[in-house]
Amino acid sequence: MASRYNMSFTFGFVNSSGRLGMASGVNSIWSKRPLKPDDLIPLGSVTKSWTAVMVMQAVDEGIVKLEDSASKWIDPVLSRLWHSSMEALWGKAALRIRVHDLLGMTSCIADYDDFYMEHFTFVFAGDDAGPFLYLKSAARQGLICTPDSSNPLAVYSGANYILLGLLLVQARGFFSWQDLDQIRVIPKGLFRSGRYSHTSFSRLGRCIQYPGIAHQYAWKSWLSQNNSETFSDLLYTSCLNGWTMGNIASSALDLATFFFDLFSLPKERGGFLTRQSLLRMQQMKTLNDTWCEGPTGPGSCSYGMGLLQDQLGQDFWVLQDPTEDLSKIKVIGHPGEDWGSGCSPCGFNRRYGFGICMAYTSVIGMNCSGDFRENFLAVQTATCLAYDAVLKVLGAPRLNCTNAALPDPPQLVQCAWDRTNTTVPSLPAWQRRSPHMVVPRVETSEIVV
Repeated sequence: MASRYNMSFTFGFVNSSGRLGMASGVNSIWSKRPLKPDDLIPLGSVTKSWTAVMVMQAVDEGIVKLEDSASKWIDPVLSRLWHSSMEALWGKAALRIRVHDLLGMTSCIADYDDFYMEHFTFVFAGDDAGPFLYLKSAARQGLICTPDSSNPLAVYSGANYILLGLLLVQARGFFSWQDLDQIRVIPKGLFRSGRYSHTSFSRLGRCIQYPGIAHQYAWKSWLSQNNSETFSDLLYTSCLNGWTMGNIASSALDLATFFFDLFSLPKERGGFLTRQSLLRMQQMKTLNDTWCEGPTGPGSCSYGMGLLQDQLGQDFWVLQDPTEDLSKIKVIGHPGEDWGSGCSPCGFNRRYGFGICMAYTSVIGMNCSGDFRENFLAVQTATCLAYDAVLKVLGAPRLNCTNAALPDPPQLVQCAWDRTNTTVPSLPAWQRRSPHMVVPRVETSEIVV
């Protein structure tokens, strides 16, 4: 699949018998260095599961209550860092939002403007779009329903999980959002075991300033013209990715391990959460988002607290035998995607007791030697075949990974890859709150196929 689509993948599988990590393709199209199973890939929204677990740990400790007003915890941080508040951003109705509303996407807060934030990242490659910039973008959209209604509407919004990050700052007694050490979500015993040695949470700085992070390639669809396509290497842009909603950089194996440990290891045996908190996270509500395609089409995915279900390519698949039990192949977890990388399926299969995750360093294929339209099928096809291979070994129901033939004529294009603003500045001392390493300037170059 890596060769067919000119893209790269890592794969992780974990069960009670052991762990397996694999990789295929190249990390850098410039040096042709192979992608390795332990390379760290920025994986966006799968961060939300980790943030939700961190909040639920505070609940287990009796520090935070799910029924608490969100503003109780968040307003002190908004006030001291940005002279703002939830009411100033969203009006008085925001005072009705509870902690569980943020976790379950029922706060009525609209999402940020993704198109704007993507372009900010490209235009200001040396700058970080901090948490408050995302919150202001979301606040401009206003509230899309009335919080605390008898039948709350579930609408996906990354802003909820940025606010939960601020809640954690206050609950843990920190001053600034930069003080929150997200890796501490991992229980001490698991951390010391080395099971999470290829997971980090980026803060200020470009991706290249963090050791071990893979190249990621974003398709600049807005530049498509005259049979020409452009991909940009995101290694030289900010790796902050919305902070607690999307700043994880990890391996597929570590993520498979996370979901396996979360669902199979109880807190009393060194796991992440109590059984009660884990069950609360799994109380699902249908998402009112048409971009999320589920069992009955757009708008039929489900969300719990940092857990997503019923999404095509995550845990909803077409079976070779339609009479088979679909629940056998379901995983509970969370997919993730940045502008140039992603992961799915990513979660835990209850029926067979394994964690699985597949990550990729571009969100569409980059094969420009044939019909370019094939690239839009790359992620779905590759992840389907990989998961189907696992199910075959287990004797589980098999997936139908075939695609309909594309109509003529084929779309033939030329493709170019660029590296955005590769000058890497030395960070001032006050920004060095995480292990940045400053690298020498890399010369800008271009590859044309």
